[in-house]
Amino acid sequence: MFKSHLWKLLLSFLISIAGGGIFLYLHFPLPWILGPVAFLLIYKVTTKKATAASLKLWNLSFGFLGIQIGNTFTADTFSSVAPYLIPYSIFTFLLIAISLLNAYVISRYIEIDAKTSMLGSVPGGLSAMLALSDSLRGNTVLVTILHTIRLVTVLFAIPFMATHFFASDKTQGAASASSHVQGEWYTILFYIAAFLLGFLLQKRIPASLVIVPMLITGGIQSLGMPLFELPGVIFIFAQLSLGVYLGNSVSITDVIRAGRYCFYYFGLALFVILVSFGLGYLLTQWTGMELSTAILSIAPGGLIEMALTADAAGGDPSIVSSLQMIRLLMIVLLLPFLLQWLLPKLEGKETSASRS
Repeated sequence: MFKSHLWKLLLSFLISIAGGGIFLYLHFPLPWILGPVAFLLIYKVTTKKATAASLKLWNLSFGFLGIQIGNTFTADTFSSVAPYLIPYSIFTFLLIAISLLNAYVISRYIEIDAKTSMLGSVPGGLSAMLALSDSLRGNTVLVTILHTIRLVTVLFAIPFMATHFFASDKTQGAASASSHVQGEWYTILFYIAAFLLGFLLQKRIPASLVIVPMLITGGIQSLGMPLFELPGVIFIFAQLSLGVYLGNSVSITDVIRAGRYCFYYFGLALFVILVSFGLGYLLTQWTGMELSTAILSIAPGGLIEMALTADAAGGDPSIVSSLQMIRLLMIVLLLPFLLQWLLPKLEGKETSASRS
């Protein structure tokens, strides 16, 4: 059994390396994440065989990618984010509200209840929404499928559009990278401590394996203390491991099980992405934030993927990751309470309407 899993894991990584290499050659965005996802999906569809992933490598990759994003922070990052907090929070709340409203409207015309539709359409926070679905007795399997549709759409649409249509001049990023000072080797201990703390706080802080290393590394960088620069191949391996896990998790069978409903929620995901681009433009007009940074900050994607895309598109990955973290906290900490209050009211209206 162990040898079989090990062989599948090795094969999954070999397929993913090939996919990442081809995506890199074709200059596709996030090649070491999207390449594995695409090629593993193709492999599973064409061969009907299973792939494998490692949860330990998934957790470790989060820590390394948190460190990578934290290393983009400067002494001005936290002070730069502060003026954006109020407008960003307003637009993020609008994006969430639009997603929930559209999901509710869709549920009135198809055979999916409002609870499942809304929980499956939240722009982020899959694990929290699954837990909430279970507690509210929703269709957790269908919520997972709907989030899978949203995840695949976001992963492939936003990086492509951001790097091809909203990319910025990278002169400033290149300048800051060239002035980076190599820290002493013993500062690796800060990385180890950050990862261990993130691991210990998993049950207390959402996405702690990313957020804690990112904040600790970014905080030290902001204080002006140079940290040891880890080899780039480590971060490529971390992205590859993340891509393998995502590619293994996304099941075409589950998506097919949703049948014709896939097209409704695929359309909803595209609509929310376009709305996020519009809100990003408004955020730029309100705050003067650079366009690619604003769009990727408010886009309904994952913190890691959007921060890495910002780096490729010439945006500011430190601001993107900081604001995406705020969006994640809003979804994980506030949205469950809102839905627990709202969903029973909507169900009550539907019940009274059906009786009349």
